[in-house]
Amino acid sequence: MAMGTLLAAEVPTDIQRHVSLAPYTTTRVGGAADWFATVRSRRAVVSALGWAADRDLPVAVIGKGSNLLVDDDGFRGLVLRLAGALSGISLRDGRIWCGGGASFPRAVQRAAASGWGGIEFGASIPGTAGGAVAMNAGAYGTEVVDVLEWAVVCSAEGHDVRGADDFDFAYRHSNLRPGEIVTLASFRLHEEDAEVVAGRLREWRTHRRDTQPQGVRTFGSVFTNPPRNGAGRLLEAAGCKGLRVGGARFSPKHANFIEVDAESRTADVVALMAEGRRRVRAAGGPVLHPEVHYLHPTRGMIPTPLPELS
Repeated sequence: MAMGTLLAAEVPTDIQRHVSLAPYTTTRVGGAADWFATVRSRRAVVSALGWAADRDLPVAVIGKGSNLLVDDDGFRGLVLRLAGALSGISLRDGRIWCGGGASFPRAVQRAAASGWGGIEFGASIPGTAGGAVAMNAGAYGTEVVDVLEWAVVCSAEGHDVRGADDFDFAYRHSNLRPGEIVTLASFRLHEEDAEVVAGRLREWRTHRRDTQPQGVRTFGSVFTNPPRNGAGRLLEAAGCKGLRVGGARFSPKHANFIEVDAESRTADVVALMAEGRRRVRAAGGPVLHPEVHYLHPTRGMIPTPLPELS
C-alpha cells in the first residue's frame, strides 16, 4: 500500500501508514509512525485503541509536540492526534471544559477574555489540555492539580470519569498508563476583572520573551527543577550555555532550553542532554531528570533515555 494512503474499510477509523512525525513537533525532528490517525470523537478514540490492542501495537498520543522528542527511527505503533470535538473549548458556570486536544494557552485566553481567572499559568505551556493533565503541567507556582475538577480518560475498554485525586499527581507526573488518553477535562475558574487577568498575562509574556529563546526550534524545559534550585542555573554554572552537539545547542539565553537547527537529529538532542546532565553532576550538582517526553520505537512514550549517573 502506498505511503500515507488509507487502509481498507475493516480499520475502524482513518488510520494511515508511515506518517512522518517531525511536522507534529516543535523541533521538527524525528522519524515516522507506522500507523497514524486523527480522531475526532470519544468513540473513535476507543475504537482505535481497541484496534491497536488487538494487534499488540503500542500507542502514543501527540498534541502540540512542544514537550516531545521522537526517535530518529520513528515509532512501530499507532499515534493518535485529537481533533474536532476533542479539541473544543467551552465555558460552563465557572468552569472551562477542554477537549484533550485543545490548546491550553487558547483556553487561558478564552477564559481571560470572559472575565475568568485561575488557569493563567497555562499561557506559558504551549501544549494541549490533555497533555497538561497527563504531566501535571505547571508554571508560576500553579499546577494542573490545583485547578482540575475531573477528566474523561479513554482506553481500549471504554472510558471513565476521574477526579483530580484519582490521578496521583506529583511534580510533572500523573498515574496515566500507556494506552490511556485524556479526551476531556474540566478546570475550575474564578471571576476576575478581565483587565486584571490580561495585565497578568502581559507581564508573564514579557518575562518569557525576555528570558526564554524566541523564534527558534525548541521544546519546553529540558530538565525538571530540583528541589530549591533551578535546572537552568545549574546548567549555566556548569558551562552549558551555548554548548553544541551536532545541530542542537543549549540556548545562550536560557540553559534549560535546547535550540535545534534544520540539520539536527534527535540523537543530537539526546547526546546534548546527556552531556549537560553529566557536567552538572561532575560539578557537584544533583542528577537532573528530563522533563521532555521521548517516543521510543517500541516502548512508546518514556522519559528521555540518558546514561545512568551515580
